[in-house]
Amino acid sequence: MSEITGTLHSPQLPEAGVPVRLHFLGDLLRIEGAGTQDVMADTLEVSVIGFNDDTLQLAWQEGDGTHAVTIADAVSQRALVASAPASIVRRLRGGRGYIRFHRGKWNVVIGALVTCVLLVVLVWWQSEAITEWIANRVSMETELRIGEHALAQIESETELTQEGLAAKTVAEIGSRLTVGSRYKYRWYVSNDKEVNAFALPGGIIVINAGLIAKAGSADELAGVLAHEVQHVEHRHTLQQMIHAAGWAAVLAVVLGDVSAITAIVVHQLGNLHNSRQLEAQADVEGMKALARAGIPVEGMAAMFRRLQSEEARVGDDTPGLLSSHPATAERIAELERLSKILRCTCTSLSYDWPAVQADLPGVVR
Repeated sequence: MSEITGTLHSPQLPEAGVPVRLHFLGDLLRIEGAGTQDVMADTLEVSVIGFNDDTLQLAWQEGDGTHAVTIADAVSQRALVASAPASIVRRLRGGRGYIRFHRGKWNVVIGALVTCVLLVVLVWWQSEAITEWIANRVSMETELRIGEHALAQIESETELTQEGLAAKTVAEIGSRLTVGSRYKYRWYVSNDKEVNAFALPGGIIVINAGLIAKAGSADELAGVLAHEVQHVEHRHTLQQMIHAAGWAAVLAVVLGDVSAITAIVVHQLGNLHNSRQLEAQADVEGMKALARAGIPVEGMAAMFRRLQSEEARVGDDTPGLLSSHPATAERIAELERLSKILRCTCTSLSYDWPAVQADLPGVVR
């Protein structure tokens, strides 16, 4: 682990502060340099300061006023986050994400000044063909890095798991749907109660617990997974992330600064909207993937019918999946038509579905 260095500020010290070393001892932050001081991690207030918004500050109150440690060095910031206890790690990750965003922003601004040729691209920015062209120029390595950055941001805000019966079921079904893929898929279950699912670039699929709780069977879950997998296989998610980030994403791709893309759009991941053409492609290819895996293709249409009924019942409180994957009557009819013409030697998945749903703590069906 790298040494973590910072500057201690307190009422009795010089205004510029004094250099110190930091490390966590369980839930204690030990500060050494101006003597030795221990502070409970859960009492620390995390903020980002500095002219360029590039410095982490950990502040706390003592009898003689406010005390704080500032960490400006990026290596020390990363080491601090890596060694932090659970009581503070999410707040530290959020601060680091904010810093990365601002660093990326300035890189993008500088790049804009020297990349005037990209103005031609901006003229046609709304064209889906241009977005696809840009996405196809992103290397696999860069795509994987974008997915990792996005996953780290999500993990700082939402609890994800790969453990337990529900997560194991998702991974097992997913592995059947992705045989022979160029991606090494990873499957996560979020503790979010919203009925939603989304794919990250590079083969990362996140399924909300709320969606598993709402699905009527493992076959219906498989239909959603098959659809989301196709958004990865055809780079739809990457295209929509680039589209949402706008000109900043074009420059970021050129400069290789993937953090600039993810910092701008990670908060929109659950609500990125694909075009009808991309949704239709994911439907068709997802149905084919179900057939190849020997999983009943009817599950996809059944799940969307279920969500459409839910939408009609709750009115404005639309399930999250429908906001980004509208379950129109025409779409469901097309899925049902495909179900009849696709040849498939299929057998319903034999999971104990009530047991899978019971493995979702905090979710009420």
